[in-house]
This record gives sequence, C-alpha cells and structure tokens, in this order.
Amino acid sequence: MAVEWITPDELPNLWDTAEGIDDDLRADLLDAAQDACEAWLPAEGDPERPRDRTIRLAQLSLVRGLWNDAIGGESGDIGADGFDFNPPWLAREARRMMRPPRGGTSLATGHDPDPEPVVP
Repeated sequence: MAVEWITPDELPNLWDTAEGIDDDLRADLLDAAQDACEAWLPAEGDPERPRDRTIRLAQLSLVRGLWNDAIGGESGDIGADGFDFNPPWLAREARRMMRPPRGGTSLATGHDPDPEPVVP
C-alpha cells in the first residue's frame, strides 16, 4: 500500500509555522522531502521498511529542516537581537526513521563495534 504523503493543506495542522508559508513554497518543500524519502526508503515489502506513519514523520522532519535552512542566515543561525540559534539539520534523524540502525555495524561510521580479533 502506498504512503499517504503529507499534503500542503494538511501541513499547517502538523506544524504551526507552515501556516505562514506561501502555498506554492509549502508544496515545493513537501515534494522535495517526499523525493528524499522515496530515495532513501527500502522497497515496499522489505521487512526493514518502516510503517507509513513513521515515513510521514520523516517527511515532516525533512520539510522543517529545509525550511530552517531556507530562513537561516549565512551561518545557519535563526533569530534576531542577539538571540540567534543554529537549529540542527534534521536529515540524519529522518534517515534514521526510515532506516533505523540495527546491531552490528554502525550506519553512520561503518565502524564495527565488536570486530573479530586479527590473528597474525
């Protein structure tokens, strides 16, 4: 069964900030996030594929990350009057929702936490 991706009309119900985003830009952000999710997801029927609700949360995380990146200054900071902060880029968390790390080899580093001993 195909994922019911977040629609531009639905987005403000899931994320307050979306209310102030232009409709066309809202659709563009959702499309870009959906494309990224589809590229990263395991195929339908794969036992590693997460539930559709998790995929939708990953799409939402990517939309928020794209928006934060779009409104941030050159250094990525958001805010004014000396109260700037640099929001974390959410792509890593979205990827982890779609392909959670399992025991053994770490996806982030490729490092095996318990390697076999090397016998000379």
